[in-house]
Amino acid sequence: MFAFAYLFPNTELMLLFFPFPIKAKYFVALYGIYELYAGFKRVPGDNVAHFAHLGGILIGFILLKLWERNRTRMY
Repeated sequence: MFAFAYLFPNTELMLLFFPFPIKAKYFVALYGIYELYAGFKRVPGDNVAHFAHLGGILIGFILLKLWERNRTRMY
């Protein structure tokens, strides 16, 4: 998700639970903030690895920065 939002930040997404379009850059930022909050908040029965999702965002950022060094064209 981070890679998509980084490469195409102004693409509007229509999500199932949001009845209005939201740009990809705002969605990923809100999702990252939610995962950080949910990672520190302990809820019984929550079986989601929230910090793994944050790790995925971080790895996506690192990969894009590494690939950006050798990029001469968009695709």
